[in-house]
Amino acid sequence: MKPELIIHCDWSTSGSKRWLAAARLSPEGLYEAAQPEPVGPTATMFSRLRAAVPTGPILAGFDFPIGVPEAYAKRASFGRFPEMLLRLGEGPWAEFYDPAVSPDEISLVRPFYPRTPGGTSKQHLLQGLGLSRAEELLRRCDRRTAARGNACEIFWTLGPNQVGRATIHGWRDVLAPAVRSGSISIWPFDGELPVLLASSGIVVLEAYPAETYSHLGLERGFGKRNREGRRSQAPAILSWCESNAVAVQPDLAARISDRFGSSDIGEDAFDAFIGLLGLIEAACDPLLCVAPPDDVVRSIEGWTIGTDSSGVHRVPALRKPRPQRHMEEDFRPTTPARTNPESEGCARLCPACQQKWFVRWPWGWDGHAAHGCAGVVGETPEERKRIYRERYLGQ
Repeated sequence: MKPELIIHCDWSTSGSKRWLAAARLSPEGLYEAAQPEPVGPTATMFSRLRAAVPTGPILAGFDFPIGVPEAYAKRASFGRFPEMLLRLGEGPWAEFYDPAVSPDEISLVRPFYPRTPGGTSKQHLLQGLGLSRAEELLRRCDRRTAARGNACEIFWTLGPNQVGRATIHGWRDVLAPAVRSGSISIWPFDGELPVLLASSGIVVLEAYPAETYSHLGLERGFGKRNREGRRSQAPAILSWCESNAVAVQPDLAARISDRFGSSDIGEDAFDAFIGLLGLIEAACDPLLCVAPPDDVVRSIEGWTIGTDSSGVHRVPALRKPRPQRHMEEDFRPTTPARTNPESEGCARLCPACQQKWFVRWPWGWDGHAAHGCAGVVGETPEERKRIYRERYLGQ
């Protein structure tokens, strides 16, 4: 059953930067996209959607995380995300939505960090939450794919790519009240998407516009924050809409070609619309609406619509030489590489993440440390390389 109305929201803590793009199902069974517009009052968002479409299913996508990493959930003793939402902000969890000011304030009941910049590190999050590896701050769907890099960590609240502050606002002010009132269901926690849509209710899910870029044929790294970068992708966007029978009115086509404007909200309207196209694609293709058959994903971590679980980063088998057992025993992560000169030029397991095999250690360590190593935490590629070099190369 196709949704009568599909919306996608690009979320922010600032009302002026919360934008919504919508498409209605026509009598002919095709979707007609409307101009992106501000979300408006969040307290009445779902009631306004239902008033616009009194009957039939509504699909609502948000670009903030909906779910938490397994490692955190285990330590905090949460089993299902919807029930978790009902507990946050109350009782022992009263400070959950209040970002920690200093590392010593980070805890399972206060996981967001930092409130302000200055002397902060993601390593503080690991230590404060009692986690041991950087990858434990990510859900499975947050890990990089061939089309995009890792998503930002849910609990991190600093920098242009952070999602923590929008997550706080989205959970506290939108999802939790709606779950409490029973006005929404959330995919994949509450069931398969076709079943949820068949109930004719409002179904909420997580979308990730960066995941959709490759589906639409957009160039990687085109520069969405730049007006010219957005304009360069207009032909691909309009071509996709035409190929997939998505009706785009002349004023919307003009706005797409005009890069969604040059103001600060141009990027927000752009991502709202791109996310909408991703939801339309998923609604028309059941194969894109399937979460992995994994209890952790379907109960606590969640999933981003349209993400192919087979493409989520795992250690590629072909890139791992088959070492002899004595090699595994020789190369331990606590042993700096430079203390064992004989290992140079030999195959070796990365001493930080214990995932990547170097065919000739340490060749290639810098690129791995800067962009791929899950065992090193740093704000920039250069910082991650410095930490890796000092810790594992003895330099």
